[in-house]
Amino acid sequence: SRLGCRCRRFWPLPPQPEGSRGTLNVIDDLGNETLLLRAANGVHPLRYIGEPLFWWDWELDGPTNEAIIESWEFTENAVGSVDWVLNIKPGVKFHKGWGEVTSTDIKFAFTDFLKEGTPSGRQTRYGDFFGSNPDNLDDSDPLVLRVRQPEKFNFIEQFRRFSAEFAGTLRPYPKAYMDLVGEDEFALNPIYAGPYEFTSQQPGIDLVLTAVPDHYRVTPGFETIRYFNVLDSATKAALLLTGRIDITALTPGQVQHIQGEGIDIALSRNAVEIFVNFGGLYPGNAGYDPNFPWTTNVTLGGSGVEVRKALNYAIDRQAILDQILFGYGEIGIISNSFLNSTAGPDGGPPLWWNDAWEPYPFNPALARQILADAGYAGCFEFNMWLVDGQVYSPDIGGAVAAMWGDLLGCKVNIAVGPYGGGLRPMVVNQQTDGWTYAWESNVTRPQGRACVTGGPAYRLIMHSTLAFFTSLCSISDKTMDPAELVKLERQIGDWQYRVFNTAAIASVHVPFGVGPKVKSWEPMPKNRNLGLLEFAQPA
Repeated sequence: SRLGCRCRRFWPLPPQPEGSRGTLNVIDDLGNETLLLRAANGVHPLRYIGEPLFWWDWELDGPTNEAIIESWEFTENAVGSVDWVLNIKPGVKFHKGWGEVTSTDIKFAFTDFLKEGTPSGRQTRYGDFFGSNPDNLDDSDPLVLRVRQPEKFNFIEQFRRFSAEFAGTLRPYPKAYMDLVGEDEFALNPIYAGPYEFTSQQPGIDLVLTAVPDHYRVTPGFETIRYFNVLDSATKAALLLTGRIDITALTPGQVQHIQGEGIDIALSRNAVEIFVNFGGLYPGNAGYDPNFPWTTNVTLGGSGVEVRKALNYAIDRQAILDQILFGYGEIGIISNSFLNSTAGPDGGPPLWWNDAWEPYPFNPALARQILADAGYAGCFEFNMWLVDGQVYSPDIGGAVAAMWGDLLGCKVNIAVGPYGGGLRPMVVNQQTDGWTYAWESNVTRPQGRACVTGGPAYRLIMHSTLAFFTSLCSISDKTMDPAELVKLERQIGDWQYRVFNTAAIASVHVPFGVGPKVKSWEPMPKNRNLGLLEFAQPA
């Protein structure tokens, strides 16, 4: 048996007020606006209505016990299964008198995700924890949930999905209430256990939450949070400047015009990463084209690697950082959440960092020589997809395409379109030959990005299927040892650094505008959305 609990506080609580007061007006993603957890997609108020099983240590990147689960331990069995014991804090109350959170409620939340109509990604990831079999969840003790996991999985990434880091994570709700009212009524009047309870919603307009005065974890500073549904970035900035909104995310360009107008700027460092993916890197799969310049001989020493190297060397990342991101970020080195040497604890390197990973040089002359040596003097013709609706990648992708054209002579045909109805089918069907695409991604850690969408051949949606992803991720997916996980992540990074499977551009420090009604608030680390609002204090 091994103790798994990291029982210390990473995020120190500010001095607690005597009571909550005032209204905090914010703009954040409201997604599909449903508050039924298994059907919700991108509904960020669920961070506060619902209470996660685990809190998160954003520096060491692992679960802590500041949320519902007090402690946990696991036993690895000889047959490959894992037995978990999750001990539940007593006294964690559901809203509006619906009792305390018990193992039965948590079990119910897990099994509810098995229903037809649940987005398949969450259904699979949550189901992996208990083999999608309710009999593997023992709720006989109200304050202990025992879990039989038929096949072991990397628990850090599993627990991340049950933690404060995600809005749409598993957040328990009372089984008795759901049984009484059903899903339709629950979606209109949800009951959870977070520091704020649902008050009202006008779809397409706003959503209002009210502070829970006796919440076990925190006394919220603001009595009310009102979310507004605003998509246009210019409108967000205007509402902030006129005082109608108190907190909203801004673009780096907007910050230049807002500073000095009574608005403070708070940063979530390394919250988004931008990269350009080289399509068609699906060796061994149906439809793989081995003859395109960057897909030929994709392994080390092959001409495809040299072509991708040349394209990397012709990107002026510092100019992009200065002129498009206005300094709000760091130069990218390796994609898939490897970040940079200052993104770890106390501003040092992340646990998985290798000091040999230095930014690729900006050297157009060398890039032209490498292309000529590979047989592509003057470059060649290819396509680039820019995802309509992403915040940063369209401008950055366009800048990269212009550099490749001006500095190398490449003919880059630009297409602008949606992800869902445009790029996604190309990636799912592995039909990205001859295409690059600029992409912006939320940050987790390498295991949570490289081994989910980076390239293991057994996943559904992959940027590539290079062999090193499949071989290393198949091990790291199942390791229960955090130290071993770090070693495997470093090996994945070493491979990516040498094969140039993408062109990492930058990690973005996302700026938030904070109005004068807010005395203090710090954003959730490595997150582009409004996290930790329960700790915001009114002026």
